[in-house]
Amino acid sequence: MGFLSAIGERMFASVIEQKVSERLSAASASPADDMQWRRLTGNSDRELPIATWQRQVEICYWLWKTNPMANWIIESMGSFVAGKGFSYTCKNDDVRQILDEFWNDPVNRMDLKFGKKARELGIFGLQCWQAFVSPQTGRVRLGVIDPAQVAEVYTDPDNVEMRIGVKVYNHDSGETRYLKTILPREADDMLSPYANQMRDGYADGECFLYAVNQVSNDPYGTSDLFVIADWLEEYEDFVFDYSQKAKKQNAYIWDVTMNGSNDTECQDFADQFATQEDGAIRVHNEKVTWQAVAPKLQALEVKESADVFRNHILGCKSIPAHWYGGLADANRASAAESNDPIKAFIDDRQMLLKFVLEDILTYVIEKALDARYLTVPRDVDPYEFSVQTPEAMERDVTKTSSAVTQLATTIAVAQANNWVDQDTAMKMFAFIIAMVGYDFDPEQMEPTKGPTDDYQGVKQPDTAPPASEEE
Repeated sequence: MGFLSAIGERMFASVIEQKVSERLSAASASPADDMQWRRLTGNSDRELPIATWQRQVEICYWLWKTNPMANWIIESMGSFVAGKGFSYTCKNDDVRQILDEFWNDPVNRMDLKFGKKARELGIFGLQCWQAFVSPQTGRVRLGVIDPAQVAEVYTDPDNVEMRIGVKVYNHDSGETRYLKTILPREADDMLSPYANQMRDGYADGECFLYAVNQVSNDPYGTSDLFVIADWLEEYEDFVFDYSQKAKKQNAYIWDVTMNGSNDTECQDFADQFATQEDGAIRVHNEKVTWQAVAPKLQALEVKESADVFRNHILGCKSIPAHWYGGLADANRASAAESNDPIKAFIDDRQMLLKFVLEDILTYVIEKALDARYLTVPRDVDPYEFSVQTPEAMERDVTKTSSAVTQLATTIAVAQANNWVDQDTAMKMFAFIIAMVGYDFDPEQMEPTKGPTDDYQGVKQPDTAPPASEEE
């Protein structure tokens, strides 16, 4: 078996190849041998179309499952984005109870599963969660649809950003279902008449549909791994090739010289000795010379070559090299400064998941209200809740507190010189105190007491002189 064939067999094991061929018409259209010689994306000349949606799902799942760097990218980003868990707060206790029942439901287990859903969103680029609603109580439970079963996503013909339905095809049973996407509140009024007609035909249930790495007219999204899929494979092959070379460099043979012997005598002598092992004993006279010989292969600059591959992959995802073991040229100061791009990615993904969770919780409240399982007074907004995102990275409290102190002093000076009024000063202080992780709304604070108000319960004397009797 040739070396490239061995690599192909290693990358696409027979079980995986059989599964791909069964599920993907695009994969089964090409012979299995051809797939071993093609790039993961199935496109060597970069001409469109690149890969079918189902093919992308299989590629990126396989990379996450088998490629160490791909797995690390997904797992580390998932831990930063949602590892510490999202939380929510409500003003109304009844609404809080409804959300708690949904959050802690033994099927939903959002404290455990939401982080997994966020990770799978990065692996596949798309997540489809079907909603099951109890007609009596409006209780909501979520089910997960395999992204490979998403056969088609339907959009409003007049507004491609509005995804109105999903066609789900079960490759095992051959069943086809049409699900209606759950849109934000009052979004139905924004749909075109034809889109509303289309949605009437999606009668097999409702689902949440979210995607990442997409443009406005791309309803499917793209995996975090797909853009670097070929390079992840190349880097894996490079490391594997080097491991094979290292084995050859560590190998040796016995070179035996027999003075004055012909070929027959040399062969007879060689037949007397089996492969030499550690601790083996050999006896010879002065006419036979034994020497251990190791191959002298031209050494490549392995570290520099590996850095080129690794930096090309990590740089595409804004991940600093020192995160993946590249500590040679990094110190504490340079490492901290190079974290800004990846922090921006994490904040962006957290904001998306915050909106996702707000959509889900709004739907839970809406269904409880429709079933009259939840009732609130007319002057109470049942949708008044907020979602808190976890702190992705530890803050540099020393540097931040020093900056906050200086800014707070500046605000005090500005207010003392009447450059800003008290309300503006409070808003400015609320903005800078948020740098240390504490948020408060100045609008909800009680008015501060004036100089004539009581101090520790004692009324202060009026500083103005008493009016004269003549006045």
